[in-house]
Formats: sequence, C-alpha cells, structure tokens
Amino acid sequence: FCSPVRQGSSPMNIFDRIKQDHDAARTVIAELKATEPHEAERRQRLFDHLKLDMWSHHKVEEATFYAWLRQGEAMRGDAMEAYNEHHMANGVFEELDTFPVNSEEWGMKFKALCELVEHHMKEEERDFFPEARKVIPPHVAEAMGAAFDTRKAAMLEAMQPLETESSPV
Repeated sequence: FCSPVRQGSSPMNIFDRIKQDHDAARTVIAELKATEPHEAERRQRLFDHLKLDMWSHHKVEEATFYAWLRQGEAMRGDAMEAYNEHHMANGVFEELDTFPVNSEEWGMKFKALCELVEHHMKEEERDFFPEARKVIPPHVAEAMGAAFDTRKAAMLEAMQPLETESSPV
C-alpha cells in the first residue's frame, strides 16, 4: 500500500515521503475500520499488511529522520517523544497478534491503536514537521527522503517470507 518514488520522477524530501506513508496508512486503517468480524480473512490480510508497513516505516523514520534531529538541541525532546510513540504503537501491534481478528478484544485494542497512530501522524504533520523544516536544510531533507525510500524498500523485501522449492515435512 506504500508506493515509493517511481523511476524517472524526482525524489521526495523526507517530509513528503513520510506524509505519503501516513496517507497510505490512513487508507488501510479506514479499510480495516470498515471490516466486520465475520470478514476475518480480509481483516487479517489488511492488518498484517498495515503492521509490516508501519513497523518498517517506524524503524526507517527513526534511522533517517529522528536520529538526525536528536543530534541537535532544538528538537531532541520532540524526536524522543516520537520514538516513544512508535514504541507504544509497535507494542499494541504485537498485542493485537494475540487475539483473533474477529474477537471483541481485537476490535477494542485496534480502536486504541488507531487513536494512537492517528494522533501521532496528525501531530507529526501539524506540529513536528514545521519545526523540523526550520532546522533541516532542504538538501538534507532531499537526501533523507531518498534514503528513506531505499531503506524502506530493502526492509520490506527482507521481511517477506522466504520462498523455497520444498516445504518442511
């Protein structure tokens, strides 16, 4: 559900690239919210996709964007808060794996995850990005965007199940 920059197009800066992922996540979250418990297979497929994409988004964002911001004083605290929000969301993703997707517990926990993730994305775009734009030079933001694309694509590929010719016995 995440569409990295296509060949031949100009790369996005880190802000636009993160926003692209946020928009894609919002789409999948809306699709998940629209599912009913009896749609367990579809719900599981969407959830697994969201979980993998958000996990890789968090890790790459932390390495390419937050790590740079933590080096200076201006946004160190904001970057640390964002790391913490990622950690909390990833923990809820893991908790959700312990419930069947058609259970009431899963539905309630998923609602909490949505509130956390949607708040984080909104706060990041509304408050965090404008402040970060003041301290990240445009050429650095462009380089971060390109690194984000490369690293996320590699991470998503690495997380795919290994396809082999024979199955375990």
